[in-house]
Amino acid sequence: MLEEYGYSEHDENRARNSANEFEDMRSVNPHPLIDLIKVDEIFHYYLQTNDLQRARNLVESAIVNYPATSDLYHKLARIELELNRFDRALEQIELALNLSPMLGEYLIFKSELLARMEQYDEAIALLEKLLPRSDMPHEVLLQLGNIAQICNRPQDCERYYRQALEAEPSFEDALYELGFFLEAEDRQPEALALYEQFLDRAPYTPGVWYNLAQLYRKQGNFELAQDALGYTLCIQDDLAPAWFLKGELCMEQNRPQEALQAFLESLIHLPGDVHAMYRVAECYEMVENYRDAIRYYHKCVKADPDLIDAWIGLGYCLERREQFIEAIHYYKKAYRLDDEHAEVCLSLAICEYKLGNLNRAYLYFERAYQIDPHELSVWQDWSEVLYEHDNLYGAVAYLEEGIKHNPKEAELYYLAAAYCYEGGLREKADMYLENALLLNYQAHALLFQTSPMLRLDPGVGSLIRQYKP
Repeated sequence: MLEEYGYSEHDENRARNSANEFEDMRSVNPHPLIDLIKVDEIFHYYLQTNDLQRARNLVESAIVNYPATSDLYHKLARIELELNRFDRALEQIELALNLSPMLGEYLIFKSELLARMEQYDEAIALLEKLLPRSDMPHEVLLQLGNIAQICNRPQDCERYYRQALEAEPSFEDALYELGFFLEAEDRQPEALALYEQFLDRAPYTPGVWYNLAQLYRKQGNFELAQDALGYTLCIQDDLAPAWFLKGELCMEQNRPQEALQAFLESLIHLPGDVHAMYRVAECYEMVENYRDAIRYYHKCVKADPDLIDAWIGLGYCLERREQFIEAIHYYKKAYRLDDEHAEVCLSLAICEYKLGNLNRAYLYFERAYQIDPHELSVWQDWSEVLYEHDNLYGAVAYLEEGIKHNPKEAELYYLAAAYCYEGGLREKADMYLENALLLNYQAHALLFQTSPMLRLDPGVGSLIRQYKP
C-alpha cells in the first residue's frame, strides 16, 4: 500500500485516477500535454508501484512538451538508477545539470551515483565543492558521511555525521546514521547517550524512541526496551515496525500470547507484511492453535512461495495434527527449495516412518545425517521416534552412531543411557551415564525427563552422586 510512502488513501486514489487518465490520453496521442504538477504526481505513483516502464513513458512524453525542464531529466536519471544502469543515469543527470548547474538536489544525486560507480574521490570532491554554497549543508554533510562509510573511512564518516547534526540539531537522518555507525563500531554506550541527548531536546520523536528500544534489546535489557517502545507507540500508535519489535521482544521472553497480539497489530498497520504474517503463524503454533497457524502459514507462502520456513511450518502443524500425508506434501515443497536442509529431511523421515513407509523413512534419515551429522536434533528426534514405536534397540543403535559423530555432546549419552536402562542393557547404560556425567553433570535431569522411573533406581542415584562435582 502507498501509505508506507506517506500517501493517504485519498492521495493514492487520486494518483491512480490521474495515471489512468494519462494512459487513456496516450492511447490517442503518444505525447499528450499535461501539467507538470500532474506529471510529478503520476511519476511518484508509478515509482511506488514499481512500474518503471510506464514511468519512463510518462517522462519521455513530458520532455517532448517541456524540453527545457531539468526535473524531467532528473526523473529519467532516477529510473536508470533503479535499473542499475549507472552510465545512462549519469548522462541524464548531466542533462539536468546543464539546465540547472547549481541545484543541490541534482549534485547530491550525482554524488550518490558516482559512489555507486565506485568513483568515491570524485563524489566527495563534488560534495565538498557544493558544501559552502548549499542552503542545506546538513544534507550535503550526511551524503559525505554516507560515502565515507562506503569508502571505509570511519573517522571521516563520524566527523561528517556529527557536523550534519551540528548544522541541524533536529536532523533525524544524521542522528540515525551516526547511531548505527557507533553501534557498528561497538560503541553502544555512545550511541545510547546520543539518542538520550536528542530526546532531551525533542522527547516526542517516535523514531528515536524506536531506535533506542532496538539498542536496549541488543544489550539484552528487555525491560528498558519495552519502556522505550511504550513511549514510541504512545507518540505514534500506528508505527508497524514498533509493534513488530514489541512482538519480537515478547517472543524472546517466551510470551507468545502477548507477541501474537503485537504482531497482529503490526499487520493492521502494514497489511500483507510477510515477516509479520510468519511471526503470527509461529505464535499460533507455539500456543498449539494449529488451525490458525496453518491459515497464516498459507498466507505467507501465497505472498512468498520461496519462504521455506513457512512450508516447514505448514508441515509441522499438520504433523502435530497427525495428518502425516498432508505434512509430507508441504515438507516436500520445502525440500524442493532446499534439498540440503537437514531438518526437512528429518521431518520427512519421521512422517514416512509413522505412515509405515520404512524404506523411504530410512532414506530420508540417511540424507539428514549426511547433510549435517553434527545436528543433535537429527539423532535425538529420530531415536525418539524409533523408541516410541517400540524399536528400542534401533533407537540405541542410532544414538551410538550419533555419539561417534558428536563425542562431546552429553545430551546424546544421557538419552542413550535412558534407553539402555529401559532395554535391560545395564552395563552399557552405566557406561553412557558415566560419560554423560563427566561431560556435563549439571544436565543429568535429561535422564529423568526421558525415563522418570529411573529416579527410583538406587544404582542410578548412587552413580550420579559419585560424579557430583
